[in-house]
Amino acid sequence: MKLLNKECLRELKKIKDNSIDHSFTSPPYNRKRNDKYSNYNDDRKDWFEFNCNVIDELLRITKKYVFYNLQANYYNRQDVYKIIGKYNNEIRDIIIWEKSNPMPASGNAITNSVEYFLVLGKENLSSNRTYTKNIITTSVNSNMPKLHKAVMNQDVSDYFINTFTKQNETVIDCFMGLGTTGISCKKLNRDFIGIELDKEYFNIAKDRIENVPDTLF
Repeated sequence: MKLLNKECLRELKKIKDNSIDHSFTSPPYNRKRNDKYSNYNDDRKDWFEFNCNVIDELLRITKKYVFYNLQANYYNRQDVYKIIGKYNNEIRDIIIWEKSNPMPASGNAITNSVEYFLVLGKENLSSNRTYTKNIITTSVNSNMPKLHKAVMNQDVSDYFINTFTKQNETVIDCFMGLGTTGISCKKLNRDFIGIELDKEYFNIAKDRIENVPDTLF
């Protein structure tokens, strides 16, 4: 297990081609209202270009699948759809994460109750089990750390790591946040590389991962 308190693109560029088995990550939303992160200004004018640069690096270093989590919101919707179009040749599937208890929209507006996991790679997506649907439904976390409001759902992370990766494979999360992917990997006996820019988030992630017993199930 390797945890880095560094900027993701600089670190990704140091990694050799095809040296990581899988990538699983969730970049900042670019909601512009700064209502999700306590330590990060979620307003990036080059958000589309930045995400494309990250995806390109992940595709370069990843042997199997890149799972890239995006949520289309009022501010980033056009960029999200541009990303999907740009990588249409590399996308093997889009797995929908449906939230059973999303925050309701006001008035007659449509409630946004899904996020997308773009699955990118060179081969068609296959699962560790039979009859795997390309949709997962969970409730929104209510017991996650409150330092920021965009912590990856542990059930979702566990599902992806358990369903699409194998024991002893290496998974990288270049937007580690509070370490949810690392917790899944430690529970499920996968090697993990986590990169997080913010020092406070990094320290919390490190503590959370270190306090998880090895291989719970």
